Amino acid sequence: MSTHSATDSHATREKSSRPLATWRRHHRQCLKAAFTRLVRRPVGAWATILVLGVVLSLPALVMTLGHQVERIGELWMADAARMDVYMKADASEADRDALAEWLEKQDTIKSLQLISPEAGLQTLALRLQIDGLESMESNPLPWVAELTLRDTRLETRLALAEGLHQQPAVDDFSAGGEWIERLEQIRGFFQELGWWLLVLLGLTVLFVVGNTLRLELHERRREIALIALIGGTERYMLRPLLYDGALTGLLGGAIAAILVSSALSMVSGPVQRFAASYGAAIEPATDPGVVGLLLAAGTFLGWLSAQIIGRFYIGRLSTP
Repeated sequence: MSTHSATDSHATREKSSRPLATWRRHHRQCLKAAFTRLVRRPVGAWATILVLGVVLSLPALVMTLGHQVERIGELWMADAARMDVYMKADASEADRDALAEWLEKQDTIKSLQLISPEAGLQTLALRLQIDGLESMESNPLPWVAELTLRDTRLETRLALAEGLHQQPAVDDFSAGGEWIERLEQIRGFFQELGWWLLVLLGLTVLFVVGNTLRLELHERRREIALIALIGGTERYMLRPLLYDGALTGLLGGAIAAILVSSALSMVSGPVQRFAASYGAAIEPATDPGVVGLLLAAGTFLGWLSAQIIGRFYIGRLSTP
């Protein structure tokens, strides 16, 4: 009795696992067939892939430029939290102490450092590499209070600036950080423009891949009609086309990543010189996130194009 039960249970498991094994085997066959068709028809297939690479590389280049602007801003982000306060030349010691005491009470200030005219002149001499500058008879530099703010928001600097205007010992101050705000706006512009280009040019990718897949479906119309005649489902007939579209889009995304990397290497010299003119060193590099986006977007667009074209034409081609 137990032997028959074990045999029946084994047969049941084997029977239930057959559809899953068949499903996996068909996926492997579709993937292999997609590579085979790519090799057998290299001219038309690779022409489509190259077009996809060029189209997808345009928004990626814009996003990459935004990433380079962001990297340059990160190099100088510490300056956004810095504010230099210049005291009046005739400010008394009591006025300077009162200003320092007021600054220490501000919650927005993280640290405070007072620099005397002598220390400032010595630092300037070291920076400019001029000997004997610190021994000048008349020191034109004022007392300076170097502030480090707790955050880099523009509202924080504006609120502190209002209070500084009311201090009698303050002659002028450098709020700093405004140009970093401009860099952030430029970076945001590049990012938004890149996404809009990706959406608009993604429609072009759908049409290009869809036209290629439509021609392939036309060549396979007898095969599709035969599969439909023996009871094949639409999903079964659509699966090879989905692999073709996804593989085409993936390779197009890879070509786009190569084009972006090549373009970035060609303009690395001007970017490095631009950064060096502001006292920074930067090595242009392709953002891994942009590369991943290209591969994912290309694969998805190719798959989506296959879905749209396949469901539209397979029903017609499978009709006797």
